[in-house]
Amino acid sequence: MAKKLMVNCAICDARNMQAENYTHYETITIHSATLLTSPAGKAAMSQLPVVLDCANVVEVAGDANLRTFNGSHEIHSRDSISQSNYYLMVNGVLTIHPGTQKQLASCVGISVNGSLTCPESIYATLSNVTVNGSTTCYPDGAIVLKRNAVIDKLFARRAKHSLYWSAKRMIMVDPQLDGAALRSKGASFCAQEVILAQSKVEELVDLIEEQTQLIIVPDHTAVVLDDITLDDSTLERYGKKLYVIGDVTVPEQGGAWTGLEYLNVQGDITVSQEHKEALLSVLTEVSGEVKLARPKGAVLENKPYVKITKWMLEQQPTGLQVRDCAMVQIADDIPKQWIVERLHIVDCAIVKCSEALEDAVTMICEDVGSIGPVGGGEDQSIGGTINAVLGGIHGLLDTKVINAAQYML
Repeated sequence: MAKKLMVNCAICDARNMQAENYTHYETITIHSATLLTSPAGKAAMSQLPVVLDCANVVEVAGDANLRTFNGSHEIHSRDSISQSNYYLMVNGVLTIHPGTQKQLASCVGISVNGSLTCPESIYATLSNVTVNGSTTCYPDGAIVLKRNAVIDKLFARRAKHSLYWSAKRMIMVDPQLDGAALRSKGASFCAQEVILAQSKVEELVDLIEEQTQLIIVPDHTAVVLDDITLDDSTLERYGKKLYVIGDVTVPEQGGAWTGLEYLNVQGDITVSQEHKEALLSVLTEVSGEVKLARPKGAVLENKPYVKITKWMLEQQPTGLQVRDCAMVQIADDIPKQWIVERLHIVDCAIVKCSEALEDAVTMICEDVGSIGPVGGGEDQSIGGTINAVLGGIHGLLDTKVINAAQYML
């Protein structure tokens, strides 16, 4: 029988744990994002050799039902009313709509790993709420729109006498948007930011709440809510004035610069060194970084050990990518400039190099466990690494391991 118990899960429910069921374990290790417990559960764990590695510990009555949702969840006034107490957990976005007091009456607590959006009056009545992320309250009576709400000609025709609210942004760049129609219907708008076409500023600005940030773009600018590649097909689709909410990649053969009149990027731009200056000459604004494209030459992958030599980089002037390897060692005689320009290491466990090369190697690594000088002892050698792994496997032979999204003790 296993002497140790290891539980790896997103949610561990220990509210009704019985100590007598676990007394034969020498150690009980719980790795969990959230641990649910109760007075009875705490008493049981206090009698056992329990080790907790939990980001969040929540006390919930043992008789309350647990409701969990991954992704987006909404509570509407038309939803059925629970006859028993429940605890709500959401990994994603929770939106609470107006008039849901009855639906929330039986809710003994809420835990959100993401974002919570609800009316101001309802938020004031909520108790035992934990949000690992952002909380946004909107004015009572407002009509809630999507996070990226497009206000166009069709919207104006259907508008009501109301305040329209968005948790993030509204986009008002449609040349045919009728500001006078919105005004006559009594519509008003509130969001973190509003992207507004230059010619629409005068007729729409006083319909927008003062605390909203206004972003003015040239007329006929296309607002793109996605990552794009800056090529001819992109300009054919969107036009030559772009406001990109996402990342932009410039093709290796160069971007579609000709005729591009406006480029505002709310994200990062990836471009090769040879095309960087041309890009900067047409770039209006960028909120993120202008990153140099990594080389896309030969690929070395899925190896337990690989050593990168100067000769290898001499043979690959277009670049060498090393990925999914256990250990990568960099030869001491490789020039730093070659490392930066020709080498890219991604998804590798250990990268070893001399102390003199460590700064250059750090620049070209992504998702690497450790970067550092080569040691002289066995623990720092390849054999030491293998022995450590084998020792870990031997230790798991007497351990019962449970991997689950949700587990009840």
